[in-house]
Amino acid sequence: MKKNSMTTGFPLVIGTVIAVASITQDNYGGAVFAVVAGAVISLVLHVRIRRSQDR
Repeated sequence: MKKNSMTTGFPLVIGTVIAVASITQDNYGGAVFAVVAGAVISLVLHVRIRRSQDR
C-alpha cells in the first residue's frame, strides 16, 4: 500500500490555518486548541495508517 503523507499532515495544516485566524482575532485559547487538536488527529491518522501497513 502506498503511503499518502498528505492524509496525515492535512489536519495539522487545517489546525494551523484556524490558529492563525484565531490569533488575528485575539483568541489565543482557540489558537492553541486548534493546533493541539490538529496535531492529535494527525498523530492518530499516522498510527492507524502505520498499523494497517504492517499487516
